[in-house]
Amino acid sequence: MPLLRTVMKLEQTMRNQSVPEDIIAQINPRGATSEEKIIEVIDQMDRLLSKEQCLSIMERHGCCKTGKADKTSLEFGREHNGKTLEEKIKLIPQSDIAYIMQCALNADGTLSTFWGEDDPNGISTCGCYTIRELPKPVDISKTYCACCGGLQRHIYQNALSVQLRLIEVVSSRISSGGKKKCEFLFEIIGE
Repeated sequence: MPLLRTVMKLEQTMRNQSVPEDIIAQINPRGATSEEKIIEVIDQMDRLLSKEQCLSIMERHGCCKTGKADKTSLEFGREHNGKTLEEKIKLIPQSDIAYIMQCALNADGTLSTFWGEDDPNGISTCGCYTIRELPKPVDISKTYCACCGGLQRHIYQNALSVQLRLIEVVSSRISSGGKKKCEFLFEIIGE
């Protein structure tokens, strides 16, 4: 997604979520005129907003939510309509849903989704187009990674026919120096 469109969408999402204008001005999303400046915007969000606000804003920005990812996840959801959540989750590894990885229904009723594999050698790279443009090493808050959580949220909502809310970015390739897979924790808020 082109940077300007990302910045404008970020600012609008803050407004839609009732972030006060003076706080938006301090975060200054329009100041993100380069990939490097995105880090400053995310740092300001972490300082000025609650964790819940940050995750809610960023999860609305997941890329790749149209096209094949949308089509294949909706098809899976329609094909398996009437099956239980547990049954659908068991079928996901055999599906052809674009950009979907492993998931697990946790004992507390939350859903964990995983992207990639752990890599003790630290050579796994972040899949985010913006992050790949930054000079290495990249030091950015896991708040930024909630954007990819937004993609996972969209796909799993379609495939599982549930409503999800991102409650934590447990780990990410970028925040672990490439050693850990991305893990997102979602609350299931409705079916």
